[in-house]
Amino acid sequence: MRHYRHLTPVERECIALFHFFGYSITTISCVLCRNKSTVSRELKRNNILDGIYMEFFATRLYKERRTKCHRKKILDNPEICKYVKEKFLDHQWSPEQIAGRLALEKHKKIISYNTIYRAIYNGILDDGHSRRTNRIIIRKLRHKGKKRLKHSHMKKEAYSL
Repeated sequence: MRHYRHLTPVERECIALFHFFGYSITTISCVLCRNKSTVSRELKRNNILDGIYMEFFATRLYKERRTKCHRKKILDNPEICKYVKEKFLDHQWSPEQIAGRLALEKHKKIISYNTIYRAIYNGILDDGHSRRTNRIIIRKLRHKGKKRLKHSHMKKEAYSL
């Protein structure tokens, strides 16, 4: 159950209009069916100069804050990405070996082997060369002697009558 809904641009426009005409925060919150603290926080957080609130700038600031609030991906770090690419593509290490070596060397960022697998399947380790497409990179994974079967391929069973 969600308890919090973000303000929409229409609600921000109503806040700007009512605030410009001098309505109180309580009145604005009653009209929008929002809590007083939500309206108060919005006005305080997104004021431009001397108490002027504009919906356009408030929405832009909101979007900037939203993009910064997510956790950064570990493989966005070029140093770690280069290390993983080198070990996987050039030295044919498994993702488990790469993750274990990073943890053993006490790097600042420890990466799990699941993250490396995810990067392989999403094409993050693709270096842009035409000879190394994502399919070829996926084929570099070890399969412990097992045959590679497509997901849609089903084993044929012998039927006896």
